[in-house]
Amino acid sequence: MPPAGCLETESDAEGIEESGTSYQGQNLRGSVIRSSVFRSVSFSSADLSDAAISDTVFDSCDFSNADLSSCSLLRVKITSSRLTGAVFSSSRIRDTLIENSAGKYVSFSRSSLRKMRIDLSDFSDSDFSSVSAVQSGIENTELSRASFRGTPLSQFTLTGSNISGIALSENLRELKGARLDAGQALSVIRTLGAEITP
Repeated sequence: MPPAGCLETESDAEGIEESGTSYQGQNLRGSVIRSSVFRSVSFSSADLSDAAISDTVFDSCDFSNADLSSCSLLRVKITSSRLTGAVFSSSRIRDTLIENSAGKYVSFSRSSLRKMRIDLSDFSDSDFSSVSAVQSGIENTELSRASFRGTPLSQFTLTGSNISGIALSENLRELKGARLDAGQALSVIRTLGAEITP
């Protein structure tokens, strides 16, 4: 059984380094975490809602089904981690990188993103609906069947990402001003039920 860590509900943690600990299912609501490093730590099904996390690295961590709604992430790096089913809805995320991670069924709905980048990850079937994004990118990432309803695709760079089957509003307003490569444009056309003929 992994050792217990030092975080608690509404705790204020700074400059800590943990490896192999577990917060699975724990209540960490409102925690403040600064300038810390977590390696192979489990936050699976933990409640991190309203947390404020800054200048922190999460390497090979497990956030599956964790609640990070209404949280604040500032200068955070999440790499080689599992985020399947995590909820970041109504969060403020700034200068944050998520890379080489599994993020199927993640929800960022109604979140504010500034200079957030997702790279080399799987975020298929995820929810980016009603998101406000500035200078953000989702690149080289699996986005098939993700929902972007109410979120202009022009807010993101989508270089190298698979957007086949993405969910859009009926009036397709999300496509206005979007920068898509030829393959992505064809994926959108197929999503609309159109046939491509030679």
